[in-house]
Amino acid sequence: MTTLIVFDIDGTLLRSVAPHQAAFSGALRDSGLTEIDSAWGGYAHHTDSWIFREVFRRNTGRLPDAAETLAFADRLAERFVAATAHDGVEQIPGAAAFLKALTASEEYAVAFATGGMRKVTEVKLAPLGAAGPVATASDHTFREHVVREAVRQAGTGFDRVISVGDGPWDVRAAVATGSQFIGIGESTAPFGDWFPRTHLFASFDEIDPAADFALSPPAGRVAAVPDTDVAFTARPASCGCWN
Repeated sequence: MTTLIVFDIDGTLLRSVAPHQAAFSGALRDSGLTEIDSAWGGYAHHTDSWIFREVFRRNTGRLPDAAETLAFADRLAERFVAATAHDGVEQIPGAAAFLKALTASEEYAVAFATGGMRKVTEVKLAPLGAAGPVATASDHTFREHVVREAVRQAGTGFDRVISVGDGPWDVRAAVATGSQFIGIGESTAPFGDWFPRTHLFASFDEIDPAADFALSPPAGRVAAVPDTDVAFTARPASCGCWN
């Protein structure tokens, strides 16, 4: 059996959520955007590109153009580098070793699907020495589309796909894409009280990737994907998620 494992990054491989959110808020202000709703989990799609577009729209009455989006992505990466220059970013226990073991095995392939933009994602992945397709919020604005893009880049012929994440948006993407799912964290709270503890790990040292991580959430316990999410286009620039 060959398995593709698709990893989220922030909070999943790295304890990078806090510095990323601080850098994101600072980059928004650097872009001249002052009316900011920082309840990030409340946005329809949990990606940098979607949230930036929504904040930009709220402040200016229009969507950002490509140049403005690239400028924001540069500011975000610069602020993240500055915020983590002294202490670096702590890894989730066992993350680098787990990735290394997977890439050395013929039974597994690795890909990454993150709600962060590409430039800041490259900064985060470098210390992990990770190799594999990388889909980011610079490719798509919908979380589910980012995961689909990572799977598309990885190719075909896999017997199963496992998504790995730390938030409810990761579970939603896994359910939407028909993936199995591994939760990273100390508690099932972010995923719901229905979430099986057999699928939850605080350390990658505890995970047997050969185990069955199929999900069967009770009806209505995982938010349905918005109707527009189903219109995935493999060519990111032409995807309807940018409209």
